[in-house]
Amino acid sequence: MRRTAHGARAASTLRVAAVNFRVSENRGDNLRRAAELIGRAAREGAQFVALPECFTGKYGVAHFKTHAEPVSTEPNAESGSGVLAAAALGYGVTTTGGVVEAVGDTLYNAIPAYGPDGTLIANYRKVHLSRVMGVTSEDDVFAAGEERMVYPAGDDFVVGAACCFDLRFPQWLARYGPRDHPVDVVAAPSAFLDSTGQDHWDLLLRRTALDGQCYVVAPNVAYDEGDDVPLHGRAAVVDPWGNILAQTAPGADDLAVADVTREKIDDVWRKLPLAAWPE
Repeated sequence: MRRTAHGARAASTLRVAAVNFRVSENRGDNLRRAAELIGRAAREGAQFVALPECFTGKYGVAHFKTHAEPVSTEPNAESGSGVLAAAALGYGVTTTGGVVEAVGDTLYNAIPAYGPDGTLIANYRKVHLSRVMGVTSEDDVFAAGEERMVYPAGDDFVVGAACCFDLRFPQWLARYGPRDHPVDVVAAPSAFLDSTGQDHWDLLLRRTALDGQCYVVAPNVAYDEGDDVPLHGRAAVVDPWGNILAQTAPGADDLAVADVTREKIDDVWRKLPLAAWPE
């Protein structure tokens, strides 16, 4: 499933969709619209659909506990993870997105992923908990995850899981890069602050793609001027050359849809054979 440093694979394409999602105070409305957006992406040919971090309710320490849930192992319409599973099964796609996972009294900022048959294929727990500018303080509520995680999508593509603040740690992300366990896509569901996103969002996505020589699929919570701490929106898909292939406007439900191709990945590897250089 993983590429070797010099081994090209048969031509193939994975259509991906990064969701820009306007999270409301109404959990049921969020779940309904999340399912609708996955359906819309599937109708546009997407085989891999990613929703943002914490898409079931408003982002913030004051809100996390109110929308905590166990990560579902079965499709249902009652939880964020259950909706991801149900939509994956219903549309025959791979889905991922962020929920507040409850394991007993412990909470994780979790990014479960579901295969086209609706089964749970990965559950990444955010490693780098955000503490930014005195605004975010995730580690006051969440326990940190400990592991990187990869999972399949489409025709033998490999996705590496990340989440928002993880994008600021290139040495950690390098484990998904060409030297170690190369992936085709880094999926980074996010709730990225607008105050930092104005300068850093596109830059971090492009750097992650360039360093990893892979695509980056980056859903984000939409900008809402009514939020105490507005988030940035502008969900995007970036290619291994650092080009932004698709990007949404900041403030509404929308999709950034683009094609991941092995030809592009292998072409970048030929032009910039980073894995061949000594550390």
